[in-house]
Amino acid sequence: MTQSGDTPWYVQFFKGDYLRIYGHTLQQDRTDLETQFAIHALGLEPHHNVLDLCCGQGRHSIALAKTGLEVTGVDLSEEMLAIARSTAAQITFAPARGGNAEGKGGLQFQQADMRRLPNEFSGKFDAVINMFSSFGYLETESDDQQVLHQIARCLKPGGKLLMDLLNREWVIINNEETDWHRHDDGRIVLERRQLDLQTSTNHLTYTEILPDGSRNEMSDLHMRLYSLTELTKMLAVAGLNLEYVHGGFRGEAYSVDTRRMIIVAAKREA
Repeated sequence: MTQSGDTPWYVQFFKGDYLRIYGHTLQQDRTDLETQFAIHALGLEPHHNVLDLCCGQGRHSIALAKTGLEVTGVDLSEEMLAIARSTAAQITFAPARGGNAEGKGGLQFQQADMRRLPNEFSGKFDAVINMFSSFGYLETESDDQQVLHQIARCLKPGGKLLMDLLNREWVIINNEETDWHRHDDGRIVLERRQLDLQTSTNHLTYTEILPDGSRNEMSDLHMRLYSLTELTKMLAVAGLNLEYVHGGFRGEAYSVDTRRMIIVAAKREA
């Protein structure tokens, strides 16, 4: 799906509107909770190599690198990566095994399409994380399947994947067509949702109302939602076995009533 012309909607969305809409929800205590959950769920140790796929502004990449892990953050958006690099440049990291070209010890950022990850990533990572509903944005279901194949290629045998997704069943039960939030700077962001059950896609549009009353139509968001049954089959096709699923970052049991669907899968041994 395109935003305008042949440009995919997500290219425009992550140029700036993403943080203007959701930035207020991405507080440090939330990042710390999610990072500690990932470390525990994936059994990560300081010598492990982690790929943060769709790293955005780098909040999880940086938090993981602070613990001594070797982290590679990958995103399509150069705008998000610029923020990640700028933030990381202000932090002193402990030296990590091997270092990297950017001189940030165990942390580096790289631009790439998640469907076509660099060849040098093959078999490199002990774990991959994909956070904050970053799966399901692409044009087709076959594109999403290709992403899972790429993840499996990048993992070492036995390596693990953690995916944090919006729970499709929760969305259906709790669907509301409109919502709004007043930001600290006085802006109001109106959100309109259209849930297409035939394609299992949630279409969201946003309008920003500024303190002077002027309105700004923002970028759209289109998210394909997968059931646990569908995702389990897709993981298996890619060579990944589902190990368990949680409904939240405090270890809640997954159910139709949990907003999140957090899955952990492992690459099958050769």
